[in-house]
Amino acid sequence: MINSIEIVIVLYQCSLDKSITFISLTEQLNKISIDYELVIYNNDINQKIEDSRFTIVNSKENSKLEGAYNFALQRAIKNTKKWILLLDQDTLIPNNYFEKLNKLFDKDLSTDLVAIIPKLVSKEKVLSPKLLSSKMRFERDIQNIGFTNDRIVAFNSMSLFRVEFIKSIGGFSKDYPFDLHDHWCYNQIYKQNKSVYILDVTTEHDSSFINFEENVSIARYKDFLQTENRFIRSEMGFYLYFFYKIKLILRVFKQFLKFKNKKYSMLTFLFIFK
Repeated sequence: MINSIEIVIVLYQCSLDKSITFISLTEQLNKISIDYELVIYNNDINQKIEDSRFTIVNSKENSKLEGAYNFALQRAIKNTKKWILLLDQDTLIPNNYFEKLNKLFDKDLSTDLVAIIPKLVSKEKVLSPKLLSSKMRFERDIQNIGFTNDRIVAFNSMSLFRVEFIKSIGGFSKDYPFDLHDHWCYNQIYKQNKSVYILDVTTEHDSSFINFEENVSIARYKDFLQTENRFIRSEMGFYLYFFYKIKLILRVFKQFLKFKNKKYSMLTFLFIFK
């Protein structure tokens, strides 16, 4: 079936009754005609989750996003599901999401369409998707809906990927198990000249990077910078890596002026020379 979906929710230090994603999703599951399986992947080794209605994985170690996604991918292949829907624990699934999805599935879709995404916002600020410029990877809001072959990036959460495409690129990247995993996925789509469909759906998403100083520790930011540096160098090539260093310089000034904690700008400054 073209509209069969493997759904995976990744939890970390969050119970099911506290997950906005799980609550809003289960409210709709009984109303939809799409063939689905729901996997709940719990990355919190101190909390056990049980629910006989769904496939539950209580990971013995924090497998991050990659471990959860690849587990669900293997389930999708085994169950011959055509699509895999990635979900964080804090994304509100809007009431019209599956309705819009069904209407799209009713069309004769090319196999070149490998991802379907809504728009994610936080307090009216568009978080995802973003159009990436060819230089320095500056991000801009996308105004249009529908098909696109442009270089874009979208959040992992609510990215619906064609299973055959993810199989063809070797599964979800183990090189980027958490940070930059979304960038890696959409870079693969762009490199292979595949298309993405942006649904006429907008939903709320809670991102830790919105209130940066409150939610992202210095240690966490250092991990992000290390992964970002490696991703640009390995995946983008020297040309974009050079412009990335210029972008870091601009980030230093922005953080120094806006952040109370100057350790963020100092850390960014150090990575310019790495």
